[in-house]
Amino acid sequence: MSLISSGILGSSVIFIVIMFLLLIASAGSIMTYVIIVIANRADPDPSGKRPMAAYLFGGSFLSLWIAYMGSIIVVEALVNLMRSNAPSTDTVARMVVVGFLMVLVGGGAHVIHRQRGLALSDSETDPSSPTKRVMRSYAAAVSFISVLIALISAMVLGYLIFQLVAPGVFGASGSRVDTLSSIIVLVYIVGVTAFVFFTHQALAPAALRLLARGSSMPSAAAHVEE
Repeated sequence: MSLISSGILGSSVIFIVIMFLLLIASAGSIMTYVIIVIANRADPDPSGKRPMAAYLFGGSFLSLWIAYMGSIIVVEALVNLMRSNAPSTDTVARMVVVGFLMVLVGGGAHVIHRQRGLALSDSETDPSSPTKRVMRSYAAAVSFISVLIALISAMVLGYLIFQLVAPGVFGASGSRVDTLSSIIVLVYIVGVTAFVFFTHQALAPAALRLLARGSSMPSAAAHVEE
C-alpha cells in the first residue's frame, strides 16, 4: 500500500509540475503579447530593438516562475519529512530532484534573459525608449503577480498560526507538527515572493515604486514628470 501511495504521490507531483509549466507558458505568452501589441504599440521604435526586448523579458518572466515553483517544491518535499504521514524517502528524493532541476534550468535561463534584457535596455539613453518601457512592463507584471501571491499566502499563513495555537477551534486536520510544517512552507513562500517583488521593483525609478525605498538598478534611471 505504501508503494502504491508513494507512486501516486510521485505521479501527482509530476502532473502538477506539467500543469504549472503549461499555465506559466500561457501567462508568459499573454504577457509578451500585451507588451508588444498593447503596451507599446503606439511608440515609435527607430532602433528596432523592441521585439528582441519583448522576447528577452518574456523569457525572463517565464523562467523566473519556473525557478520559483521549483524552489517551493524542494522546500515542500523536505518539510514533508516532518509530517505524521510523511512520504517515503524515495518520493521525497524524486520531488527534490524535480524541484532542483526546475531551479537549475529555470534559474539559469532567467539570469541569462534578464541580464541580456537589462543590457539592451541600458543601451538606450532615452528613458522613455521602447526597450525601457518593455522592461518596466515586465517589472510591473512580476510585481503584480508577486503581490497577489504574497497576499493570499499571508492570509493562509495567518489562519494556520491560529490553527497552531488553537487546533480544535480552527479545525486543524492534523497534529501541531503538521500545521507547523505548513507554516514553514508558507513562510518560505512569503519570503521568496517578497524577494522577487523587491528585486523587480528596483528596476523602476523610486517615484514609480510601491515603496520608494532601497537601491535602484542602473536601468531604473529615468526622469519622471511630477
